[in-house]
Amino acid sequence: MKFGSILAVSLLFAAGTAFADDIPGLQSKQEFQAQKAGFEKSLAAHDDKYRELSQADQKTVLETMDRMQQRWAKADDVSGLTQAERVEMANDQEKINTILTHASADSRVVCERVPQIGSNLPKNVCKTVAQRRRELEKAQDAAQAGTLESN
Repeated sequence: MKFGSILAVSLLFAAGTAFADDIPGLQSKQEFQAQKAGFEKSLAAHDDKYRELSQADQKTVLETMDRMQQRWAKADDVSGLTQAERVEMANDQEKINTILTHASADSRVVCERVPQIGSNLPKNVCKTVAQRRRELEKAQDAAQAGTLESN
């Protein structure tokens, strides 16, 4: 009876440590280096992919990538990282992906045909998603202020 309990606990412990080593989606060193190089190239070229990325977010991404680079300098692959370093890498990777995904989505350009006053020909107006959101918020704030003033 005791042997069976000890065996069961040992198997659960072994399974638990095996699952702890497996962090789904953790980038390899090569994938990280490719992402870092691509991001730095986009910033240097001032391309439109991250045009809505704020200076603070750029700084956060670069600092986070530097931390990750320092960890990768000590290891050739994930197995060369401690469990704590793997968790830190996964968290840093998620932070970067969240910031860049949001910035990329906000930088997407949307065009629409808008009628011109005094003309039968509509014109094309192209703005980023973030520009459209800012204009909408500004108009809502102005409408709100106008409503408050009339009361």
